[in-house]
Amino acid sequence: MNILDAATLAVAVAFAAPAALFGVETLLAGDPTGWVFLGFAAGIVAFERYLTTPTDLPVLAAQKATEKVVDDPDDDDTQ
Repeated sequence: MNILDAATLAVAVAFAAPAALFGVETLLAGDPTGWVFLGFAAGIVAFERYLTTPTDLPVLAAQKATEKVVDDPDDDDTQ
């Protein structure tokens, strides 16, 4: 996971957290509709994590270009 992926995941979690918290509070109050809010929160995070949107395409292109230009350090155990 690179820095851009981490940042977009953090934004998605920031939007999903209030819905999840409300869902938990609603469930603890005895109302089963809290599951709807928990599902909504999970959907926000899953949507961001697993679905590629048109706004993600420039980011993906930039990542691929960076991978071509910058070499990752080897993970070999050459000590």
